[in-house]
Amino acid sequence: MLFNFMVTGMNFKIKYGNLIKEEATFIVNASNTELTLGSGVSKAFSEHCGGSSYQHDLYELKKSIGVIEQGGVVISSSGSATNFKYALHIAVMNYNNKTETPYPTYSQIQSALESVLIIVEDKIISEKIQNPKLVIPLLGCGVGGLKKEKVFLMIKSMFKKTKVDFEVIIYFHNKKDYYMFASKGIQ
Repeated sequence: MLFNFMVTGMNFKIKYGNLIKEEATFIVNASNTELTLGSGVSKAFSEHCGGSSYQHDLYELKKSIGVIEQGGVVISSSGSATNFKYALHIAVMNYNNKTETPYPTYSQIQSALESVLIIVEDKIISEKIQNPKLVIPLLGCGVGGLKKEKVFLMIKSMFKKTKVDFEVIIYFHNKKDYYMFASKGIQ
């Protein structure tokens, strides 16, 4: 299912299902500060992009970067996946410090979205990407416990600020949420 709407020249769509199978330039993975692909969307990334080989590549990438703070964004290849070019792994959950809460805040999601926008614009311009597409889930709304409507509006607000044109597809995990947002026409 697909619901399409325009917002000040920006093409947004909403869908539900498995975002990892979408044809895109960039797919966002709601991950963690260790880049461990253990469950949910991250597990789907692992399975779709090469399994243990892809996980190994991410651990090597993390070693070269060092500590990833909650709300940080790491760009990687798509591994063995052929339907997208780049994965943007957002450290939604905190696995760094066991004394702090592992759950995200809205300000961390905001910071991550700002970083995603910068990375996407830079790649589109520097690589002269034609018809770019970004696929993104509602970050922090599963285990993280954030409110779906608020994160949805944060995503839309952030990507309206772009200096380059690209399509944004916001993915919902289930039909119920998808239909609720589509019927409300949340703009």
